[in-house]
Amino acid sequence: MSRTRWIAWILLRNSWFRFWEDARQLPRSVWKGWAKILGIGFIVTTVVAFAVTFWAKSAVNTGTLQAMDERMLMLISENVPLTFARSITWESPGNLVYMLPLITAVVLTAIWRSHPVIAATVLSAYILQFAFAWTGWLYWNRQRPDLIASGLAAPSLHSYPSGHTLIVTSVYGFLFYLWYRSARGGLERSVAVLAGMFWVGMVCIARLILGAHWPSDIIAGLAIGVCWLTTLIVAFHRANRAF
Repeated sequence: MSRTRWIAWILLRNSWFRFWEDARQLPRSVWKGWAKILGIGFIVTTVVAFAVTFWAKSAVNTGTLQAMDERMLMLISENVPLTFARSITWESPGNLVYMLPLITAVVLTAIWRSHPVIAATVLSAYILQFAFAWTGWLYWNRQRPDLIASGLAAPSLHSYPSGHTLIVTSVYGFLFYLWYRSARGGLERSVAVLAGMFWVGMVCIARLILGAHWPSDIIAGLAIGVCWLTTLIVAFHRANRAF
């Protein structure tokens, strides 16, 4: 085992022990309430993901949604003052690989600052969101747009719902919520809300400028993401209120 891997192993092992010790100090009712809310929200969000996918597939088959998507996509690409090159930069925060170091850093920081509920919630937010995207993708393999740059930035993967939008809305949304919650005044809270909306909005717009998604893909990602974000906030609030 190399020195780097050995250090990483020691860090992860010690972090786990630290998390376990802090988690055990909380009443069992805290974790039961947290898990219950998370479980209910997971089921509800999965149902929402399937429902919006079922509706969209039906609407595309009738031709109405597809025609609207094509018009809206071209309208956005022609009128939004964001270049193709800059859109590549802006959409990067929604990349799963890009997010992994950030999520790891947030979770480890929460653990070593003795905030096990934050660590568990952030990790759950990141891992469980995969289920919602795959709920839509397994039911409907919608093709990506090829109207912008001949589909240069549109990978040959499922288009609906937008995974980038889902993850930035739910995971980043929860991180901005933590900022909002710890803010010291109304001005800072307003900044946290506006910053979160700007961050999510720019990633969504960038995906459209690149032609990587149809507008309805983005809307679906937002709807599913908001549902999961609401679950995370309620579960976290319930856990904090219990001790």
